Amino acid sequence: MAVFAIAFLVSVGVVRAQEHPWFDDPGQPGHYAVGHTGYLFTDASRGNRPVYFMVWYPTDPNSITSSTPPAQYPLDPYTGSTNLPITVSGDWEALGYDRAYEGPPPSQSKLFPLVMVSPGSSEDSWQLLFIGTRLASHGYVVASAEHWGDCQWPWDACDDPLTTMFNRPRDISFIITQLLQKSRTRGELLFRTIDPNKIAASGHSMGGYTTYALAGGDKQVCDTLFPVLFFGESLPYPTGDCVETPRDPRVKAIVLLDAISDQALHYNEFARIKVPSLIMGQTFDQMVGMFPDMGNWSARPHRAIDRPDSYRVDVNGSNHISYVVLCDALPLFYNYGVFSADDVQYYENNWPCASTGWDPVTISPADARLVITKYMIAFLDIYFHSQDATPWLDWWILTPEYARSHTPTVQFFDSEDCHVALPDRTYFRFRPYQTSNECDVAQKDPTGWFASPSTSASGDVATPMTMAPASAPNGTVLQLRKKPFSAARLD
Repeated sequence: MAVFAIAFLVSVGVVRAQEHPWFDDPGQPGHYAVGHTGYLFTDASRGNRPVYFMVWYPTDPNSITSSTPPAQYPLDPYTGSTNLPITVSGDWEALGYDRAYEGPPPSQSKLFPLVMVSPGSSEDSWQLLFIGTRLASHGYVVASAEHWGDCQWPWDACDDPLTTMFNRPRDISFIITQLLQKSRTRGELLFRTIDPNKIAASGHSMGGYTTYALAGGDKQVCDTLFPVLFFGESLPYPTGDCVETPRDPRVKAIVLLDAISDQALHYNEFARIKVPSLIMGQTFDQMVGMFPDMGNWSARPHRAIDRPDSYRVDVNGSNHISYVVLCDALPLFYNYGVFSADDVQYYENNWPCASTGWDPVTISPADARLVITKYMIAFLDIYFHSQDATPWLDWWILTPEYARSHTPTVQFFDSEDCHVALPDRTYFRFRPYQTSNECDVAQKDPTGWFASPSTSASGDVATPMTMAPASAPNGTVLQLRKKPFSAARLD
């Protein structure tokens, strides 16, 4: 009865949304205009490591004038316009993205929650700009990191994956500290903008590992064979990064975006996470189509966390790169001379942008952005008690019933509970599909995925990668460390 009551309220509310300024629909731009800025710091505790991040924040619409400049998004923040152009908000608006402005004063109506974003391996901070602009319009400050040494461009520093795993959570914690300091400091642009008690972390791909580690910690960074299986690293590992990454207790909620690095953490490390979580990603069938034994990729952490405020959302038709802007932005890169016509054609006809072949994408970029931001906003509104939210609509979105009756389509799981016999206690149960009673099992810690740092190359290393279809690009690593470029750009 409660579900039908909510459905009736939603049907009435959506019809009247345009009539009431208080109605906040997570599927539409919010009531705030959006400001943007960027910061470059160095972390002295890690050898003066550079740390750049973009920030989007709420600003009052009446503070925007005809002279307010558009937001500027450098494609390579560490070199500015030396190697690549600086794009502006209008470039992205032409592709359907929300408008943002450079440096207007933030709204002083209240303190806003902070959402930290960690892009995937070799991804830039602007790859998730659609999250920054949309969430800021709903009353969130969003900071997206540009992880140094992450091989974003051919001329950039390129650390080994283990060093990357060590640094990424520390980058995010460092940025949180810097932003909270700015929010406390009179005269700073972000003065009195951030609520220090409402901080969330989010990440795509390797940024998913970053997010999980911030919420639950990593007992030993180098006790996983993830760098070997997905990045071709050699064993034994160097011991310099074989340390613990502690959780950051300031992180109060997490959102995962196809966190394809889940296997870098043990099952019991996920179980240590004690904050609300939203785990978004590809469907069971999509994952099985790539790696037949890995359909449980998102279900594994969801089952391990096993809290009533933990949700799994499988986005139908998405692939790994549906969660960033790359494929949508190909025309922009071509117009700026960053990609050649051959580069664009390569991406459009191959992974990750093709609608056929290995890991195909059939959801449109616009629909993918809508699903991602709608569920993020509804989830964060609820657990941060947003004053700008429409709570009954947020709660309705976070139900299996909503998923069954709305498009773009997703499969929504508030639990992995199902019934089938387990081989032993080293296995867990999970649900492959929302709309069936099917129940499957998988190992909590898959054989061959974890080892001590002294493990030799001749050790027992299982490689699910070898079971990918022959059409997988180069037996693929799900990241973009080797991007195609026109030769002219590299001369």
